[in-house]
Amino acid sequence: MKHYIGEIETYFGESEVSTMVKFTTDDHPDEHLDALASTFWGIDGSQAGDGTVNMYDFGDRMTSAGRWQEVDADTYNKLKIIAELNND
Repeated sequence: MKHYIGEIETYFGESEVSTMVKFTTDDHPDEHLDALASTFWGIDGSQAGDGTVNMYDFGDRMTSAGRWQEVDADTYNKLKIIAELNND
């Protein structure tokens, strides 16, 4: 299992907010972070966008997966202020 920190980008009209999250996966981190973005607001967002970036429409806001960085387990466990998301 590898450890990562990443961003979920949320767009409210022309405003953007990036939320830092941490996650673990054996899968490709791009795909895993994208799956987390698709359910970030507790419901499944409908797929939107032009196909170059996966965007998920939640009505008044849209989300997408942002950048990610692999970190070691010790660093991951010390990052208490960042929310841990699981796709279980």
